[in-house]
Amino acid sequence: MPEASATAPPKAAAPPMPRPRLSAVVVHWRDEVHLQQLLAAWRPDPRCELLVVDNSRTLGELEPFVRYLDPGANLGFGGGVNHGVAAARGDWVLVLNPDARPQEGALEALLLAVQDDDLPEEVGGLVPALHGERGDGQQSWQLQPLPSAANLVAQTLFLAAARGPKTPPPAGTAIEQPAAAALLLRRSLMQSLGGFDDGFYPAWFEDVDLARRIQRAGVVLRYEPAARFVHAMGGSVPQLGYGPFLWVYYRNLCRYLGKHHGRGWQRLARCTLVLGMGLRMVLLPLRRPRRATSRGQAAKALLDVMAGALSSWRRPTVHVESFRRPRAPVP
Repeated sequence: MPEASATAPPKAAAPPMPRPRLSAVVVHWRDEVHLQQLLAAWRPDPRCELLVVDNSRTLGELEPFVRYLDPGANLGFGGGVNHGVAAARGDWVLVLNPDARPQEGALEALLLAVQDDDLPEEVGGLVPALHGERGDGQQSWQLQPLPSAANLVAQTLFLAAARGPKTPPPAGTAIEQPAAAALLLRRSLMQSLGGFDDGFYPAWFEDVDLARRIQRAGVVLRYEPAARFVHAMGGSVPQLGYGPFLWVYYRNLCRYLGKHHGRGWQRLARCTLVLGMGLRMVLLPLRRPRRATSRGQAAKALLDVMAGALSSWRRPTVHVESFRRPRAPVP
C-alpha cells in the first residue's frame, strides 16, 4: 500500500481586496502636524483608500490603512498627485492637501454622489466645501472664476485677483476654478488630460491650468456642499519661506499666461512685475508684507522677483537650482 504523501495541501489564495470606489491622494511636503490631524480624522472604509505621496521623505510609520508612496524625489504638488493617481485603484480621485481634513460624513457624501454613476459624463468632478477651524466658509478663495489675462497682469501690480462668491452657492453649481485643496475628479478624466502639468513646479497655478483644460474639454465641475472639509490654508507656505514663495508664484503666473494666453501677455506681465516690485520697494518702509519676517527679507524677495522677471526666470541662481524639476527616479 503506497505511503501517504507528507506534503501539506497548498493553502487557498487569499481573496483579492475589494477595489475602492474612491482614492484620496495626499501630497506631503514638510507638513507632518497637519497630516497627522488628517489621518486622525480619517475613518477607514474599504470604499475609500488613502494614498500619501511623501515628497519630503520625512514621514515615519503611518497608520495601517494608509498606502505610503515614496516617489524617490520631490516631484512638486502636480507631479506628486500624478504619481498618486498612477497608483490609485478607484474610479474617482480625491486630491487632498495635508491641511484639509474631512468632517463627519464628508466622504460618505462624496460616495453617495458617485455611487451609482448617476452623474452625467459631462460632470468631471465634485467640489467639496472648505471651511476654517471656526466654521467660516472659504468660498471666496476656493470657488473662483477662471482668471483672464488682464486680471493676472493686474496681480503683478498687487491689484486684487478675481474672487469667488461672498456666500456659498447652491449645490450643483458649476465651478470654473476650484482650489485643489480638496477636489474630487474622475480618474479617467485626469488620465485623458494627462493629469496636472508638473512644469508648474513645485506648486501654484497647476490647479488653474487643469481647470482651464477641463473647461476646454467641455467638462464641468459641480459644487457639493454636503461634503465639508476643514482647511488650514497653506500649511507648506511657511516652510518654503516668503522669498521663494513669491519668486515661484510669479514665475508660474507668467508660465500660465504664456501657455494659455500667448507670449505677448507673458512679456507684459514680466514688465509690470518689475514695476510692481519697484513700487512695493518704495512703500516697504511704511508697510512690511505679512508673510515676511523682516523688511530686509521682504526687500531681498522683491529684488529676486525683479531679477527673475528680467532674466526670464533664470536668476537668481539659488532659486533656479532650488526649484529645478528633479529627474524621475530610476525604476
